[in-house]
Amino acid sequence: MRVRSMRAPLLAAALTASCFVAAQAHEANYVGLQLFAVAGVHKDVAGTQYGAGIGPLLQARLGGRRLALRLEGIPVVAIPQRASAYYGQATPSIGIFNATLGYRVVPRVSFGLGETVINQRTPLPNLQQVVSSRLAGVRYALRYTEPLRGRRTLEANLGAAPTLWGSDVYVYSDGVTSPTVKAEQAAEIDASLAVGFRRPYGEMLVGLRALNFSAKYTATGIAGDRNAGVGLFVEFRKAIP
Repeated sequence: MRVRSMRAPLLAAALTASCFVAAQAHEANYVGLQLFAVAGVHKDVAGTQYGAGIGPLLQARLGGRRLALRLEGIPVVAIPQRASAYYGQATPSIGIFNATLGYRVVPRVSFGLGETVINQRTPLPNLQQVVSSRLAGVRYALRYTEPLRGRRTLEANLGAAPTLWGSDVYVYSDGVTSPTVKAEQAAEIDASLAVGFRRPYGEMLVGLRALNFSAKYTATGIAGDRNAGVGLFVEFRKAIP
C-alpha cells in the first residue's frame, strides 16, 4: 500500500521536472517581416466604428541562447477608415515600436523587459483639426516555445505595456484656435499563437494575433478611445549569424 501511495507524488514530480529539462526549441538570430491582417473595433466619444486592414511589422532577434534582444516595429502607415458623420473621412497614421530584452528562465520559457512606443496622427476634417500623440512605457513579455515533429515549432507570445504616458496635441485649421495639449495615459496588451516551419532560408510562421488598447485623459479621467482587434498573420524570418 505504501508503494502505491508514493506513485502519484513521484509521477507529478517527474512531470514537473520534465518541463525544466525538456529539449529547447530552435532559436536563431533573424530579421523578419510579419504581414498582419486584422479586423477590429474602435470606440470613442463619437461612437463605435468597425474596420479591417493589413499592415507589415518588421521583426528582429539578436543575441544568444539565454539572453536575446527582440525588436518589432511598424513604420508609420495610413489606415483609411469608413467616413463618419462626426469626424468625416478620418485617416489615421500609426507607428508602433516594441523592444524587449528576454532571458530564458527554463528551456521553453523566457521573460522579457523593454519598452513600447506608439505614434499616431489623425486628420479630422469635420472638426477642422489634426490630432497627434506619442505614448511610451515599460513593456513586459512572456514567450513559450515547443518543438514539434517535422521541423516545426509552436510559439506563443504575450506582451503588455500596462502604463503608457504621453499627450494628445490638437492643432486647429480655423486660423483662430490655439493648439491644445491634453495629457494621456494608456495601456496595451497583445498575444499571439503560431506554428513555425523550418525553411532553407530560415523560418515561416502562420498564426493568430490579438491586441487591445485603451486610453484616458489624466486630468479628467475621461476615456479617450479603445481599440481591439484579432487577425491572422504570416511571418518570414531570414536567419542571420
